[in-house]
Amino acid sequence: MHKLVMRFLTATEGKYFTLTVDDIKADGDGVPTVTEAEVNALMDLVIVKNIFASANGSLIGKKDAKVVTTDTGIVEVA
Repeated sequence: MHKLVMRFLTATEGKYFTLTVDDIKADGDGVPTVTEAEVNALMDLVIVKNIFASANGSLIGKKDAKVVTTDTGIVEVA
């Protein structure tokens, strides 16, 4: 599974707001296909629309973003 993790700067200096989007788009081989341009556009839209409430104030800028890939394996237990 792949997810997009975006961190935003908030009105409170040194505090961040994290937004995670699960199951981002991937190609037929399961490789994530989200682009930097798409991530930047999404983060800009989130900031401009101001739709998320944060305990640390409004979202005022972009901190960073990353694609996180997780792999799950079955462990046999007796």
